[in-house]
Amino acid sequence: MKLELMLGLRYLRAKKKFSFVSVITIICILGIFIGDMVMITVLSVMNGFQDDIRDKILGMRSHIDIAGYSDSAVDSYDYIMAVVDDNEDVESSYPYIMIPSIMRSHNFTTLITTRSFPQYAFEKDKDFVKYFNFLEGSNDLSASKSDMNSPNKALIGSEMAFNYGLKVGSVFDIVSAAGNFQDGFKPKKETFKVSGIYKTGYYEYDSKMVIVPMEVAASMAGYSNAVTGIAVKTKNYIEADEVASKIDEDLGANYSVLSWMSFDRNFFQALHTEKLMLGLILSFIILIAALNIASSQIIFVKDKRRDIAILKTLGLKPFGIAKVFFLEGAIIGLIGTILGVSFGLLLATHINESLEALRMLLQVLVSIIWFIPSLLINGVSIPIVPEFFPADVYYVTKGLPSIINYGQVMFVALISFVLSVLFAIIPAYMASRYKPAEILRYE
Repeated sequence: MKLELMLGLRYLRAKKKFSFVSVITIICILGIFIGDMVMITVLSVMNGFQDDIRDKILGMRSHIDIAGYSDSAVDSYDYIMAVVDDNEDVESSYPYIMIPSIMRSHNFTTLITTRSFPQYAFEKDKDFVKYFNFLEGSNDLSASKSDMNSPNKALIGSEMAFNYGLKVGSVFDIVSAAGNFQDGFKPKKETFKVSGIYKTGYYEYDSKMVIVPMEVAASMAGYSNAVTGIAVKTKNYIEADEVASKIDEDLGANYSVLSWMSFDRNFFQALHTEKLMLGLILSFIILIAALNIASSQIIFVKDKRRDIAILKTLGLKPFGIAKVFFLEGAIIGLIGTILGVSFGLLLATHINESLEALRMLLQVLVSIIWFIPSLLINGVSIPIVPEFFPADVYYVTKGLPSIINYGQVMFVALISFVLSVLFAIIPAYMASRYKPAEILRYE
């Protein structure tokens, strides 16, 4: 082991375990440790939220949308579907009708989106199977012989059912505008009966989307053998842009062919910017911890002036003196980084278990504090500490989603260690500039 490294390690193991310098060293290690751990955990949770929201959005809508220009209806959609299905990168496709509408139920009136697609989409689209969870009723919209004169069937979201007091069997009206800009629009009203209540896990769909049979939706929109567009699911959603370009070329550029990157670009860009800004803000924790390393090492250098003078007198060069204190600062940064990354990965992997353990600990503390008041005062009970992220509020069905990106982890570790090393240069330079004669004169 080289002399400089040996001296650096020796200075870290101070004989006075609770000396001022050793306490500051521990605080510096804790600063790097907490900064790395929090940053890795928060970025992993943000990755999980971003992927979860994206999967729910893409699960309920298409990867590629084919529609007419200027909101015109698509007439020859059988031909379009044949062209689309010939593409080897396409997994499935189906026609759909979407109508901005008004729903009236009891004393409530609200804007909704009336949407329709073939019944087979519920079975053939794997995303529909995954995200359409029916809490009541079923997804069957077909009319039986016994209910031909009854209202049309409709599927509504759980949030809509809760907000407007609807349940299976409830009846409501939908008013839409049938027609076009050339011939004008005429209001058209249809009565529906709730046959199923679904929950997708995405609030916008669960609160504003009503699914109705295709033939009824076509009548409401004033379509005759036409649809609003074709929804296409690709085998790999990342390649949706390339597949959309190929389909557009095959169709002769006669239709508007857009991938999900186009119609949801602003939303996903906002998520990415939010994660970037959050990471930048959290990086200041690491920066402050690195500054603490510099300040603690400066104090340590001043505390070891006599040792520095002796080492220089014995022949250790200024560069060697600088290396001793530089290595000491680098070791502090390395220890903090290793601990921070290790515990950050552990916390990111078990974030929900950690939150539940914290909630139980808070519940114990609250129970202790409120135990005596609950015995002495009538009507006072021990409060219950709620979940930090309840599923009905944050739409997280299995707790906080967390996805560890090891590239991000390596970047956090690298930045943490590099900052620690850079700020260790300042005290190392100061130590190398001390002159033994001036120091020993006053000893």
